[in-house]
Amino acid sequence: MGNSLSSGCCSGRENEEAKKLAQEKMNRNEALGDDISRFDLAYDKNDIQEFINLLSSTQPIDKLDEPMHPWAADPKTVGALAATQLAILAARDSQPELKDEIRKKGGIQGLLELLKSKEEDRIDGAIVALSFLSVNNVECCNVMFECGVLPYLVKCMSSEIDGLRAASAQTARNIFILGLNQRKEFMRLGGITVLVNLLTPPTKNVDKPESWYTPLEAVYHIEDLIIDQNEELLEYTRAIRKCGVVEKLQVLTKSNNRDVSEAAEILLARVAE
Repeated sequence: MGNSLSSGCCSGRENEEAKKLAQEKMNRNEALGDDISRFDLAYDKNDIQEFINLLSSTQPIDKLDEPMHPWAADPKTVGALAATQLAILAARDSQPELKDEIRKKGGIQGLLELLKSKEEDRIDGAIVALSFLSVNNVECCNVMFECGVLPYLVKCMSSEIDGLRAASAQTARNIFILGLNQRKEFMRLGGITVLVNLLTPPTKNVDKPESWYTPLEAVYHIEDLIIDQNEELLEYTRAIRKCGVVEKLQVLTKSNNRDVSEAAEILLARVAE
């Protein structure tokens, strides 16, 4: 009889634990499902604050029928999808005030957290959004610098994905042109080395103009790095020389892409000793 009571007691505890686990699972599922509902509602209302709140969501979403972006990984979670939506809003040239609203509501800090993740879709979504936010918006670029976005941009400039390299470099450029402090930090992080490496010519589809976009933009970024208000910053000119910029520019001057070869010749004339 003692064994029977003991067995019944244990069984009761197990049932209670099972019920508790089931309830916790149900609560988690309800919470996760709520993120999707919240996103849909935010989409209908263009609710920027809610998109920012949802950046931390890891709730999976259904696989998309078609790619959303030329190079960025399709979002796999509500958080990455929210980043994509912020990028779309920040890209509206007719509504530049949306960038300021995203900034004021903490969007840049939220996107920074995505950059710290290891998930490709979250990183890509954050870079795309930050790149649009950085265009013609000094305030956004200042916040990016102050909250520590630059190290992650430099890291992404070494990515195997050409589009990610280019977008990261463009955003970094928009930050380092703010002033000498930003340039010094970019150099300290190893940004000059990876920027010069972006001058490497493409090895595939060399007849297509878009294949030369990254090295061409790298030429312009280097010009912006070493020149401030028509004054050459010799410290940075010396730094890019040490990274092999002259040799890489000499290769680009022989490119069949006229824009690339001409831009390379102009910069080479300035930096060659």
